[in-house]
Amino acid sequence: MTRILVCAGLLGAALGCATAADPAQPGKIEVSEVKFDGLEAVLKANKGKPVLIDFWATWCGPCVKKFPHFVDTNKKYAEKGLACVSVSMDPDGPKGSYDKEKVLAFLKEKNAAFTNVIFTSYKDEAGKLEKKYGLEGGIPFMVLFDKEGRRVWHSEEKQLKDEELDKLIEEQLSK
Repeated sequence: MTRILVCAGLLGAALGCATAADPAQPGKIEVSEVKFDGLEAVLKANKGKPVLIDFWATWCGPCVKKFPHFVDTNKKYAEKGLACVSVSMDPDGPKGSYDKEKVLAFLKEKNAAFTNVIFTSYKDEAGKLEKKYGLEGGIPFMVLFDKEGRRVWHSEEKQLKDEELDKLIEEQLSK
């Protein structure tokens, strides 16, 4: 068990998963570039917790508009056991517009104190994302996994109002 916790801690450090709740790095918000396997590692590192993932981009107006609610959801449920993960799809925006520092500045501005990654291999791994996460290409896109890592909802199968999503999260937290 200790080895698993050490590995999860090392994985979190390697992926830049430090959050404002991390006493070693108070207020530190980071972002790491990952491919599919890195995203899977983040999901596995949170096994035992419901995980809400938001796929978004700084160039996506609706994503930027919805992101503050994602931050609020984290503030509301993190202490109850929900893990929030933001996945920037910025590399797939207009050609030549991707800037990791712009993504990081946005995350800091929004106080995104949870795991943040930038997905860098969409063109090569779109099929894997669709199969595992339900993402068929459109963002903003959210997906919720249960404590065992099983997908229980995604926004392409059913749009939920904020209060409906809260209820679904609360159901998963109570299991």
